[in-house]
Amino acid sequence: PTAQIEAVEIEPEWAAMNSRTTLGNALALPWPDDYFDSVCTSPAYGNRMADQLISGERNSYADYLGRKLHPDSGAALQWGPQYREFHAKAWTEARRVLQLGGVFVLNIKDHVRKGQRQHVTQWHIEALMDLGFAIVEHVAVDCPGNRQGANGDARIDYESVIKFELRAK
Repeated sequence: PTAQIEAVEIEPEWAAMNSRTTLGNALALPWPDDYFDSVCTSPAYGNRMADQLISGERNSYADYLGRKLHPDSGAALQWGPQYREFHAKAWTEARRVLQLGGVFVLNIKDHVRKGQRQHVTQWHIEALMDLGFAIVEHVAVDCPGNRQGANGDARIDYESVIKFELRAK
């Protein structure tokens, strides 16, 4: 009950959903170095939710908002080099505001593209470990996802919730 909880969101409509959410950018967090003892995040997965088509019929972030996403939104990025570059910067910034020994919790999910599994989770694990994080626990949580589209039957049935500890700065 005494925990101080802060959140950051770049899309105004989503930031306005909770009074504890700051309208801001994950690439330039408004808090000083070593401010938090824990960070919890569920970044966009780089899947078709990142599609920028606005049709009123798609299951995408842009369609949900009815507009294109902010240029610095990771939710607008398909899995690939730009997605990885963005998240490497975001994780570096999260590391900056996290105290040594602090906990970083990541909720992430692989997806299937053209019948092939995209190993998004493993990339995030390696990127965080390169920044001095160590895995404390990795739990698979049942989450079958949408069963729509060309890869509907091949969906990954779980999300990964991974607890890291920042061990080096």
